[in-house]
Amino acid sequence: MRTKTLEQNTAQDFAGLQIDQLSKLRNGNITFEQVKWFNNLTFEQREALMGKQPEMVLFLKLLSGAETLMLDALDGKETLATAKEVFPSGIDGDFKNWGTNKAGIATKEQAVDVHELVKDSTFAQMFGSLGTDLDKLCLTQAQIKNFCKKHPNWLRKDGYATFFLFKVEDQFFVAYVDVDSDGLDVYVDRFGDDGVWNAGRSRRVVVPQLTA
Repeated sequence: MRTKTLEQNTAQDFAGLQIDQLSKLRNGNITFEQVKWFNNLTFEQREALMGKQPEMVLFLKLLSGAETLMLDALDGKETLATAKEVFPSGIDGDFKNWGTNKAGIATKEQAVDVHELVKDSTFAQMFGSLGTDLDKLCLTQAQIKNFCKKHPNWLRKDGYATFFLFKVEDQFFVAYVDVDSDGLDVYVDRFGDDGVWNAGRSRRVVVPQLTA
C-alpha cells in the first residue's frame, strides 16, 4: 500500500476546506489546532491557501525588539497567589481555587520579548501565532512576578492587560496584569477560554525570547 506524501495530504487538506472555513482562516477566526496546522505549512503552501496573503494571520507585533529585557535567575518557589507586595491592588482568588499555588522549577537568567496585540484574538490564537510548542512560551510564576518588579514600564497602562502564559503540572493558564491608579493587580484565566480580546486596547503579551 502506497504512503501518501506530505504534498498529497496538504493538497487534500486544501481541497477539503469549505468556503466558510477558508473565510475564517483569512479573518484570523481559527482554533489553536488550526493555527498549529497552518504554522507547519511551508511559505508556498500558505500562499496557496491564503491567496498570496499568508501574513494575514498576524495577531501580535514585537514591541521590545530594540531592547534586551532580562529576568533574574530564580529558584521558582514564588507563586502569584501570594505575591501581595507586587500586586497590592488585588490578586484573583482563582489562583488558589484552581490549584495554581504551587512552586515551579528553578530558572536561569532569561531574555523575554514584549508583543502588542494587533488583531482580536483568543488566548490560543495570540500565543499560537508565536509557535506550536506552548511549553516554550511559558514563564514560571516567579518569572512573571520578577518581570513586574524589574520592568513595570513595559506593562500596558490605563487598566488594560498584559498577558503571561504559565503551566502548573499539565495545565496551561494565562495570568494577566493590570496597572491601576493604586498599583498592580493580577488575574488568571484558563488557556482554553474562548473569549476574544479586543486588539483596540493595545494589550500586551510577554513570552521568553525565542531563538531562531
